[in-house]
Amino acid sequence: MSNADFDVLKNRFREYAVSFADSPDKVPQAMQLKIGHTFDVCSIADYITERECSVFDARGRHLARLAALFHDVSRFKQYREFQTFRDADSFDHGEMSAEIFLRDFSAKNLARHEIVLIAAAVRFHNKRLLPQNLPPEILPFAKLVRDADKLSIIKIINNYLATPAEYQEAAVRIGMEETPGFTEELARAAIAGEQIAHSDMRNLNDFKISIFAWAQDINFSAAAEYVLEKRLYETLRTFLPDGSLTDELLAVSLARLNQKAQRKD
Repeated sequence: MSNADFDVLKNRFREYAVSFADSPDKVPQAMQLKIGHTFDVCSIADYITERECSVFDARGRHLARLAALFHDVSRFKQYREFQTFRDADSFDHGEMSAEIFLRDFSAKNLARHEIVLIAAAVRFHNKRLLPQNLPPEILPFAKLVRDADKLSIIKIINNYLATPAEYQEAAVRIGMEETPGFTEELARAAIAGEQIAHSDMRNLNDFKISIFAWAQDINFSAAAEYVLEKRLYETLRTFLPDGSLTDELLAVSLARLNQKAQRKD
């Protein structure tokens, strides 16, 4: 698949997304955010696959980019129908995105096994854990989309937190309120390398802490390097209360990323 072919699908994706707005000139900020997020995930996927050339050949890089393009394609239907990006209040957006990809976007120049691969990577990108029985030919792509999605979300959260309140898009908070403090047990769980369930979070600070827990779940060294280069966790730390526990959370998370990036410092 050439860049031109990808651009055609990218334009089809944009048209599909905008079709859920009242008009092309009145696309809600939340939908605009998801369009931008999707293209950012594609860019991050390129960053990772270009540096993980032992895993992704030229064809693999194209397939990874397609999985990135369609990983959130159901978000526009979700927001239109439920005014939220919170799956618990609507539907599993990974499952729905895979369904929409298979129905509306599976390109004619893709082999059947490639369509299955992309759909699986889309379907499982938002799950807390990947199924243990994923076929080995699918596993790298599922891991890749999970990594690229997480990295882009950290950037979105950092941008949201740095934006004056009157310009913030509330959908970014996925239902979390901005109340003081955080749940110390969740911070200790993240330090221990445990993933945090959305149902255990009580406010936006807990959501931020859950993002630090993602350091344990990063799959590719290039993804870890991306986070470190852009100092995404250092920035996120500035939006949490001061204290030894949050300092430790940052230090442990950076150590994990350095290890995954195979750095010595």
